[in-house]
This record gives sequence, C-alpha cells and structure tokens, in this order.
Amino acid sequence: MIDTDEAVQIATRFLANRHTEVQDQREPPSVQEVTVEQVATPTGERRCHIVSFGWPVRVAVDEETGDADMLR
Repeated sequence: MIDTDEAVQIATRFLANRHTEVQDQREPPSVQEVTVEQVATPTGERRCHIVSFGWPVRVAVDEETGDADMLR
C-alpha cells in the first residue's frame, strides 16, 4: 500500500520525467494538494492518491501498485 509521502515522491518523479521527455527546462511546480479518490482506469475503478500541482496538472498514483499517470 502506497502512503501519501510515497505517492508525492512518485508523482514528482513522474512529472519531472514528463518535463524531460518534452524538453521543458522549467522547474516542475510544487505540490499544492493531495487527496484520495476512486479513478476510472481501463481495468476498472482504482483507489488513487491524486497529487495536484495546480490546475490542470494532476497526477494519479495507484494506492496498490504505485503506477502513476496524468489525469485529464
């Protein structure tokens, strides 16, 4: 089970990697809020930490697997 601190670390790494992929030289934004919500995924509903870096940048981190992805 992923706790809040670990979810923030995973989301921050995920966002930093995304910035690198698109060659964005700006500093990634700071975390503004973390909530826990049900998120619809291709495999069904999953309980995730939602790490908000300010609208519209939000990263979902699966509580069980630690998988991260951008929310749209």
